[in-house]
Amino acid sequence: MLEQTIFQTAPWVMPEEPREIQDIFRSKGKPVRFSLGEMIPHGIEKAAVHLLTKGVVLFGYYDAGDRLQVFNILLPGRCVGEFDAAACPDRPVAFPINAACVRPVEALSLDHCEYVSALRSSTSLMETAMRSCIWKHHCTMEGMICNYTLPVEMRLRVLLYSLIEAYYRLSEGGWNPIPVPLSVTAFATVVSSNRSWVSRLFSQWSSEGLLKKDGRMLLVHSSLFDPIRGNKNLREIARTRAA
Repeated sequence: MLEQTIFQTAPWVMPEEPREIQDIFRSKGKPVRFSLGEMIPHGIEKAAVHLLTKGVVLFGYYDAGDRLQVFNILLPGRCVGEFDAAACPDRPVAFPINAACVRPVEALSLDHCEYVSALRSSTSLMETAMRSCIWKHHCTMEGMICNYTLPVEMRLRVLLYSLIEAYYRLSEGGWNPIPVPLSVTAFATVVSSNRSWVSRLFSQWSSEGLLKKDGRMLLVHSSLFDPIRGNKNLREIARTRAA
């Protein structure tokens, strides 16, 4: 298993919202749906906060080359728009950040003001939301550090491990299903690479007996993570970069 000292969070994979925050949406939220490829509106575009109940969202920005640079992967149990609400609770604000659906999405939606009002009802809730935002910030920063300091091969290993850790503990000495159905293109987008490079890596790992498919399910052998086993921090991992 990867040393727990490597990361504070699972890079890229946004932490799940605390139960108390999810309960606000489950009691007050309105069901909404978004299609594959659709952008989830938030901030000034639509004064709402959404809790995902199904699907996958890539959260990031489009660079000068119209390429999506990913900060986070949002899975069920994660919010879109909560930072907009927290940054300026009395009116919606506009951040140049996009929430792109890479799977069809279902969510529970709350008006911006209703969400803020629910948080203000309790000091405990406000503290919980603050701690959650701090962990999300860690997650974003660690994903960016990975993309800026690690070679593509290492970034992809870390991403696969992060997706596993979002749902269960790694099974040592055996096969581990990747619980999030991402396309090769989506994998490449998250690790700031291209589809052909990631496809070649997957083919190489498959020929080495480290990766296989069971129907549409991608399975990874625990030994895929051996190259980053025992490293104590990202700087040490970065030193393993290919010459």
